[in-house]
Amino acid sequence: MALAPLAPSLESLELFISVVDMGSVSKAAHLHRISQPSASARIQELEKLCNLQLLERTTQGCLATEAGIEIYHLAKETVKSAENLMSGAQKLRDQTSNRLKINASYTIAEYLIPSWLAILRKDRNTLIPDLSVANSYQVIHNVLQSGDLGFIESEDSHEELEKAVVGSDELWVLIGPKHPWAKLRRPVSVEKLANSPLILRERGSGTRSVFESRMKKAGYDQLQLEAEIGSTSAIKSTLSLSKSATVLSKLAVKTEVAQGTLIRVEVSGLQLTRTLYAVWSKAKGVSYAERELIKVASKTGLKRNSRHS
Repeated sequence: MALAPLAPSLESLELFISVVDMGSVSKAAHLHRISQPSASARIQELEKLCNLQLLERTTQGCLATEAGIEIYHLAKETVKSAENLMSGAQKLRDQTSNRLKINASYTIAEYLIPSWLAILRKDRNTLIPDLSVANSYQVIHNVLQSGDLGFIESEDSHEELEKAVVGSDELWVLIGPKHPWAKLRRPVSVEKLANSPLILRERGSGTRSVFESRMKKAGYDQLQLEAEIGSTSAIKSTLSLSKSATVLSKLAVKTEVAQGTLIRVEVSGLQLTRTLYAVWSKAKGVSYAERELIKVASKTGLKRNSRHS
């Protein structure tokens, strides 16, 4: 059936709904950011199109007539249907789009995202991931600029971003075989670690920010920094020949510790687990593919944590 040539606009229906809900044309006009005369003209046009009196004007505001109440409910159904239509169209666009842009911090990008994408692409094998890798601070900046999805290892955030937990990780204090602690069979103290030369990731790194935050909580905000290196691989290579200590994700060093090329040091009284987050723009929200990736990351993180609990 063809639509009537003079059908009311969705804007007019939304305005009418607001007038009934608020009992006032002026309040509804303010809500919709139009003038009161414009709002009154739209309501009158709607009544003319329906050939019905929809409102009774009183000195205290507006009341819907019996016919107005019926039109009010029909208008709400119409607006809701329009919203569902656009939501469905967005979902279809997301489902048919084959490019997924992601920003991720180094540890997540290197050790977690590949398995997440493998799971996601089982059902969407035409998906083309576009991954940008940076430290957590830069990931937050990139997400704010681009509106794309991000994954970070730090507790930092921003008022314009939403975030969701997707898992957890543990930081390990590490030394090389030539370090004086290499033969120790007992944990070192937090004080001893604070006074030891350290090789750390660059500022903005989630690994570094979590470590410094936990050391500060333990009462040590001044650390003996020997070097800053923006590469986990470079830190591992340097450490094998150094008498300094470092802190890295266990995901990045499990193999080296198992082989004995790096040594994990227990530190008494220092808790170094951290939470991993997905972050995205509040204004833009997440696409269908991004939402599915967050679900995969969360489920994988829960399974991994349960295996190690």
